[in-house]
Amino acid sequence: MTNEEIQRTMEFLIQRQEEFAGNMEKAEARMGRMETAFISLFNLVAETAKAQKELAVMVSELVTAQAQTDERLSALINTVERYISEGRNGKA
Repeated sequence: MTNEEIQRTMEFLIQRQEEFAGNMEKAEARMGRMETAFISLFNLVAETAKAQKELAVMVSELVTAQAQTDERLSALINTVERYISEGRNGKA
């Protein structure tokens, strides 16, 4: 191998090494962005799960409150019906 061939081979290797280093920098930057996106997605999923649990508790409380309201409304309706019924029968 002549000196000129060795020189060309070395230049070729140096050029490829520079390209490889550039590609590695780009890959590292992409990995950093992907890591940031993954963390954001993970946090979003965690917040959504927490919100779902809170919503389930709220729905349960609403169901209980609705049942209590239904009971009280039924009692009121029964009282009014009894009052009206007794008034019509002359028991007032």
